[in-house]
Amino acid sequence: MIKLYTISGKEITERELEEFESARREGILWIDVLDPTEEEIEWLNNSVNFEMPSKQVLGDIEISSKYNEAGNSISINMSFIIQHKDEILAEPVFFFIKERYFVTLHYREIPSLMIFLSRLKARRSFIRFSESLFAEILSIEVDRIGDRLEILGKRIRNIWKQIFVEQSEELIKDIAYYDELNITLRESINEKTRILSRFLKSPLINAQTKREIRILFDDLSTLLDYTSFYMEKIDSIQNSLLGLITIRQNEAVKVFTVLAAIFLPATLIASIYGMNFKHMPEFEWKYGYPFSLFLMFSVTIALLLWVRKKGWL
Repeated sequence: MIKLYTISGKEITERELEEFESARREGILWIDVLDPTEEEIEWLNNSVNFEMPSKQVLGDIEISSKYNEAGNSISINMSFIIQHKDEILAEPVFFFIKERYFVTLHYREIPSLMIFLSRLKARRSFIRFSESLFAEILSIEVDRIGDRLEILGKRIRNIWKQIFVEQSEELIKDIAYYDELNITLRESINEKTRILSRFLKSPLINAQTKREIRILFDDLSTLLDYTSFYMEKIDSIQNSLLGLITIRQNEAVKVFTVLAAIFLPATLIASIYGMNFKHMPEFEWKYGYPFSLFLMFSVTIALLLWVRKKGWL
């Protein structure tokens, strides 16, 4: 699906693909492509010289697959974070900037693009160059990453307090989820800083957009420090949780070990008198049975009192 957005005076208008010629005369501000068909890809190629990257390239991590300049066009492949309750996705978005054309291509709905569209319709102060649109979208995504890290920090602090109260399976799952989220955000930030370092060197970018990008680059560097801190904090929580679980298990093992040791003498006495030898004097003794019971009971009580005195139980 392709959507065209034009600017005429103070109006931002959404146009259909069939209205491309009239939209081009008005001035196409943005071409947004969602899960395109082969026919739509061919149309993009013929209309704006857009070269469709393969899905394999969209998933590559090499900088050559993330940023490319060819003539007067810039192609950027950048991941945007989509967070669900039980799933964290780094969804690729492909940007194509060529003179007055600005194209975004993606296969899922991207929250940052949706926010950008609502801002686009509300104000136009940043609309001067096609690369300015890219800077605005990136600014929204950086803000969203910062918000996620702020929430992540609060959740980590809450978990740090909670592990001393309980060590449940759900708590372990939460820690694993936050660890994955932090790593995904860190990878996304690293990717963006690598791309922006190339973007800032481009002679095709105007000075105003470069100033905006430098601010975003500094923000990303600061956010990267937060991910490093949260990574260390999560590791500390995991080590503390493991230590608490080990202590709890050791306590249980100690109780069973002490109980086994307490009842071991009684078991030994019962085993001795349970042997089927022919000549055992106690078998003929009138008080042999109560004596053996008394012996087992007294030894057990004595060991139990001794263990309690030592503080082992």
